[in-house]
Amino acid sequence: MAASLLCGGQAAAQNDERAAPADTSQSVHVSSIRDPEIKSYRAMAAGLDAFDDHHAMASRAREVRFRLIPGPGIATDALRDATLRIVGNETAISVPLSADGSFALPRSAQADSDDADLVTNQKKDRFRWQASVRSDGVPPGMRRLGDLRLQCQVSSAIARKEMPFWLRTLVAAKLRGTDWCAAGKLKMGTYSDPAIASATLLDGVRRIALPVNDTGTSFQAPLGDSRYADDTLIELVYLDAAGAPPASL
Repeated sequence: MAASLLCGGQAAAQNDERAAPADTSQSVHVSSIRDPEIKSYRAMAAGLDAFDDHHAMASRAREVRFRLIPGPGIATDALRDATLRIVGNETAISVPLSADGSFALPRSAQADSDDADLVTNQKKDRFRWQASVRSDGVPPGMRRLGDLRLQCQVSSAIARKEMPFWLRTLVAAKLRGTDWCAAGKLKMGTYSDPAIASATLLDGVRRIALPVNDTGTSFQAPLGDSRYADDTLIELVYLDAAGAPPASL
C-alpha cells in the first residue's frame, strides 16, 4: 500500500540531453484540455528540497529529473505532442520535455507564492510522474543503490506534501517511522525502460536476485536494508539484448 502512495516513482540525463532553459514569459497560458494532468508546484518543489537534503546518498548526481510515464494501455508515443507548463494567476513558465517525457523542474519563488500547478496538455490519469536520479560514473546497465534511495526520498517528500494529515499518519504508522524510505516494509518498485529480464544486486562475490514484475518494467531494490552501502550496484539484464538503456532512465 505505502509504495503505491509514493508517486510511483524514480533521472539525471547526460549533458547533451539536458533541457533548454525554462521560458519565463509572463503571458498566462490556459490548457485547452478538459481535466488535464496536473501536479502542485509546491509538492514537486518539496522533491527538489529532499534532493538537496539527502544529496549525500548520491553526491555525484548533478540533479533530480522527473518523467511523465504512459500508464497501462497508453501508447508509448503518446508523449510526442505533450507539453508542460507551470501555471498560476501570475505565473506562466514553459518547461521543456525531452523525447522520453523527462524534464528538470526549475526553482521559482513566484510559482511557489502563486501556488501554481504543473499543467500538461494530456488528459488526467493517462500518465504517472516519476523522480529519477543518476550518479556520474555508474556503468551502463547498472543502477546504484544510493541513487534509488535518493529517488525514494524525493518521491516520498512529494507524496507527503500531497497527502492529507490523516493519510500521512497512517502510512507512518504502517511503516513504523517518519523516514519511509528506510523502512524494511516499504516495497517500492523502480521503473525500467526498456524492460528487463532480471535485476541482480552485487554484494561483493554474492549475487542476489531482486524481484522483477511480470512485464519487466519494474524491479524492487532493498532501499531500507542498511547492510548494503549506497555504492552497491544493481545489474540489469534487458529483455531486448540489442537495446541500450536510455541515459535518462
